[in-house]
Amino acid sequence: MREPDEPADAPVAASLVATVLDEEARRARRQAPPCAPQVDDAELPGVASEELTLRDALRRGGRRTIAIVTTLGAIELFDNAAFNVLAPDIQRTLGVSDAVLGAIGGATGVLFVLGAIPMSSLSDRLPRRTLVGVTMTAWSVVVALTGLVQNALQMFLARLGAGLGQSSSLPVTGPLLIDTYPIQARAKVFAVLGAGQSVGTMVAPFLAGGAAALGSGEEGWRVAFVAIGLLALPVALAALTIPEPRRGRHEMRAVLGHELAPADDDLPISLSVAFERLRKIRSFHYFLVGMATLGLALFSAPLFLSLYYEEELGLDAFERGIVASFVAVPTLVAIALSGRRADALFRRSPPAAMAFVGALISSFGVGLVGAVWMPDIRLVVPLLAVATALARAAFTILPAVVSTIIPYRLRARGTAMIGVYVFLFGSFFGAILTGLLSDAYGTRVALTAVVLPSSLAGGLLISLGARHIRGDMAMVVEELREEQAERERRSAPGASVPVIQVRNLDFSYGRVQVLFGVDLDVHRGETLALLGTNGAGKSTLLRVISGLGVPDRGVVRLDGRTITYCDPELRVRIGIVQLIGGGATFPPLTVEENLRAAAFLYGRAERERRTARALEHFPVLRERLRVPAADLSGGQQQMLALAMTLVHEPEVLIIDELSLGLAPVVVQQVLDVVRRLKEQGQTMIVVEQSLNVALSICDRAVFMEKGTIRFEGPAEELAARDDLARAVFLGR
Repeated sequence: MREPDEPADAPVAASLVATVLDEEARRARRQAPPCAPQVDDAELPGVASEELTLRDALRRGGRRTIAIVTTLGAIELFDNAAFNVLAPDIQRTLGVSDAVLGAIGGATGVLFVLGAIPMSSLSDRLPRRTLVGVTMTAWSVVVALTGLVQNALQMFLARLGAGLGQSSSLPVTGPLLIDTYPIQARAKVFAVLGAGQSVGTMVAPFLAGGAAALGSGEEGWRVAFVAIGLLALPVALAALTIPEPRRGRHEMRAVLGHELAPADDDLPISLSVAFERLRKIRSFHYFLVGMATLGLALFSAPLFLSLYYEEELGLDAFERGIVASFVAVPTLVAIALSGRRADALFRRSPPAAMAFVGALISSFGVGLVGAVWMPDIRLVVPLLAVATALARAAFTILPAVVSTIIPYRLRARGTAMIGVYVFLFGSFFGAILTGLLSDAYGTRVALTAVVLPSSLAGGLLISLGARHIRGDMAMVVEELREEQAERERRSAPGASVPVIQVRNLDFSYGRVQVLFGVDLDVHRGETLALLGTNGAGKSTLLRVISGLGVPDRGVVRLDGRTITYCDPELRVRIGIVQLIGGGATFPPLTVEENLRAAAFLYGRAERERRTARALEHFPVLRERLRVPAADLSGGQQQMLALAMTLVHEPEVLIIDELSLGLAPVVVQQVLDVVRRLKEQGQTMIVVEQSLNVALSICDRAVFMEKGTIRFEGPAEELAARDDLARAVFLGR
């Protein structure tokens, strides 16, 4: 019984509040980040597995690959170390400021990135050993010619060329080592690579300083670059003999128990689509942003440390080389210990391995900045040695950890993307910023202002991303299992291959997830109705199939070929064409010009043939070729839009809102065309708000609600069920 002082409408208000709270909770659940597939740790590649020694790993993968790649990596660092050690001499010879010297030093990173992007595309199509051999041969020639430059512009161009030659190191040699050696020992293998690079770092400053001291005055630095170029040439040619492993072989063995045969009909991977998909890998996204932040310090620290040695400590070129060599000595121990530690951590807990990397990176910045403020060189060198060892240890084990969260098809693009974030977003601008601060306040202040915050923030971001690594690895496992299941299904007797196949599809706009685990098949010659209320995800699903949206998870296939990573232009070429409801024409252009614009992909003769064939369905348009599209009726504009899709002679025609804004008599005219296409065997997916229109032309219906498929079956069954019909229109 209600209390005397209780308002009469209190129960109603409480009920309304409860309803609002329940609806808000449902909305929050719908907008939550996509849930990763549930996979036990023992099913994740390399996790909870037995320890594999370095000797066993090299026996399985062969010693030739790691020997040649390690030697090339060491020689690459000869060039970088020589430039850093000899920077004051180069500065005096060319007569440039600290800021200009910083820009020249950052030029290597710019071309490193710009070269890595197309190199990642070539890495998916060509033998990687060929790419390594060719690019490193070009690099050796450019480095040798660096000794001949006469001014700042020539040096800038030479450093650009050196970066272009090194562009294969991230997207080619990294994935090559990952596919060559087992997962359980990858950190140890990369530790060998890092140790070789550390030897190069130790030897190069000494040799560079010695060459400058023995050369002709302040221009003795030229001898060092000529010697490095000549040393690299035979090793670059030897890279052509490296074995070429199957891409993703070890992940396949770990998850499936065997390697899948390479597909003969793989389509090119779009760079933009690959980058967008990679950004949706949550742990990888944190890693990229962290590396971009850290990139501010990566190039500026070695370069301006050399200036610090001269300006603050009064060291000449030979003495700077000795100091740089001593600083690099502890890295050998740190790399050996971190490689073993990282493999053990990864087998027990992949997030712990990633967090370990983040901690090493943050410690590097603290140690370096502490060193440059020490009053005596006897304190500077030990602190710098520790900081350098921590950084080298982190970068040595990073590829082994990051490779497990990237699908094998995207591994080359993922490593290229790391270069984009580190060198383009970080190092180039970091070197210039440090140079400007150095000119104004000195090298100590410049290094402190740039290195400390960038390393702390970069390490923190990488550590924060570690919490997502298990879920991202589980998605890699799911993708491999789905690929194997599909191959087994297709090889079964009497199996049919759907024209369009969608599996495990998630899609989000930013943080708002719209599609949840969608599975869909469309068979040849079928007309499928995609139904649901506004906001159900119908148009979003069509955008993903057409390539206009990149999914967070899942796969899309056309005739059995994976097109998940193909761009929209390629999908049009191979047969997927979408008609978007409303505004699908160019109003100022004539009918003929609209059709010509739609057929721009084809030559003149082919364009005319396709246009003539498309107009066979629309006699009214043939009579109005010179009329602007804006002067056509609504029905004629829709016919023109449909004709513009038919010039592509699509294998799959996707129609979004066929009857949108049209009068019933016009809808009937357009439907007659669609029925003729259906009789000719055209495969179609139709999104239509009018249930009667959809069911009059479709063989099968799929009903979507809140981003998931709730009903799938023959169109007649949907027409006979009032409950589903009401749900389509009323959302209940």
